[in-house]
Amino acid sequence: MANYLIRRFFQMILVVFLSSLAIYILLNVAPGGPLSGMKLSADRKSRVSDADIARIEAYLGLDKPLVLRYFVWLVGDDWLGSDWMYAGIAPYSLQKTGKDGEPLLKLNKDTGEMEPQYDIFRFWSDPGVALLSPGYKVWVWGEKTDTFEYSADQVRVKPLATEQPTDDVTVALTTVSVEGRNIIAEDLNGNKYTIKTSENTNFVFPDGEGAQRPEKGTWINVSWLFGADGLLSSWTGFHGTTRGILRLDFGFSWKLSPGQPVINILSSRLGNTIFLMTTASVLSLLVSIPIGIYSAVNQYSRVDYAVTTFAFFGSAMPVFWFGLMMILLFSLKFKEWGLPFFPSGGTVSVRAPEAGSLLGVLGAAPGSLMDRIVHIFMPTFVLSLLYMAGWSRFMRTSMLEVLRQDYVRTARAKGLLERVVVIKHAARNALIPIVTIIVFEVPNIFSGAILTETIFSYPGMGRLYFDALGQADWPIVMVILFISAVLVVVATLIRDVLYTIVDPRIKFS
Repeated sequence: MANYLIRRFFQMILVVFLSSLAIYILLNVAPGGPLSGMKLSADRKSRVSDADIARIEAYLGLDKPLVLRYFVWLVGDDWLGSDWMYAGIAPYSLQKTGKDGEPLLKLNKDTGEMEPQYDIFRFWSDPGVALLSPGYKVWVWGEKTDTFEYSADQVRVKPLATEQPTDDVTVALTTVSVEGRNIIAEDLNGNKYTIKTSENTNFVFPDGEGAQRPEKGTWINVSWLFGADGLLSSWTGFHGTTRGILRLDFGFSWKLSPGQPVINILSSRLGNTIFLMTTASVLSLLVSIPIGIYSAVNQYSRVDYAVTTFAFFGSAMPVFWFGLMMILLFSLKFKEWGLPFFPSGGTVSVRAPEAGSLLGVLGAAPGSLMDRIVHIFMPTFVLSLLYMAGWSRFMRTSMLEVLRQDYVRTARAKGLLERVVVIKHAARNALIPIVTIIVFEVPNIFSGAILTETIFSYPGMGRLYFDALGQADWPIVMVILFISAVLVVVATLIRDVLYTIVDPRIKFS
């Protein structure tokens, strides 16, 4: 068993890697990206300059080659162009300070006290080209070596907008990109220039940016690999602060909540989806498994015909149509008829219950457990009906096959009670195909039910995925797909382990 689990572990890593690669490539090569059409404007005033395009691409991470973007998505970009790596077990933390040098504080929601803010570093880049980003203003001191080329002795980065270049400044430009130690920049007319720098070039950054490496702690020099003159010098100009999804840095939303961390958006929806999907799955199991067993044991009885009819109806009924009918009946018609009506969507009430509503009759306070239960009733009923229809049918079919086996007839011939034969000998082995179906509901507990959540305006993961996909919010879409792929792989392992528990005849050796 141990050898099998080890083999499966390495297989899981390979499958997750290939899945993530497919997800990233498909979403990145799809037409209609966020920058499509930005260069199509014929009006010179509204036309976006190359520097602005480069700045937006850098913000969205689109300035990197596709292969590099994929690895940055996985492991971050804080190592690109870095000169030092922190050797401690935990990353190096540096307290944030404002322009006045005073520590920056934030409110701790748990304690209610103000606490200092910290920047976390594993890699550090010395002041230089690695810290430049597209759109940065630069003043260059040096000499002109060609028509569109300068050799820089000193570079001042991001001067104040109110400042004007002094007379000794050789040229003032806007950064477009970085290629090794060379800075590609443009002037106000869009002319491109190459600024050549060296290890002796002095870079001056604003206060709080481009600082020298802290002396505290143990730092390992990695400039030979990641630095501007290192083996990966072609990636020098992509130094950033992201740590990648493998280090639980999911990036920021582009469209739905611009600038908000994706992990915060997911955490705000995940609880709602887990509550909905877990409730629907458990309720379906408690009903469908016994019904399927009873229907198989009493084949061709009236109950069996009723269960079969219900299964066909539940499987064939469109979820979106049934959800709309539920809203029409229990929310709109009940209100017209003067009956206690259900809320048509959401997870909790934001104000006092409306007079005549079921929440008002029950006296449920906004945000209470009863409030959540009433809100979740209709989406849970829709999902449960769908699951019950399929699972009861699978259980019935599996039980009918097992009840015809020789060991079941032998158990009956030995004089065992019928309920012992059905539950201990037949039902346990009949659960094997059911385990396969149910285990793959694990990813759905995370990813949610897209149609159901959309119909009932339920703020869960399914609705989030639908909205993010519609607005091309790639970071959210890719993270949801990636985590779902991981959960599918984990579910297959759980399935194999459960096989050995349900049927002792199955061995992995």
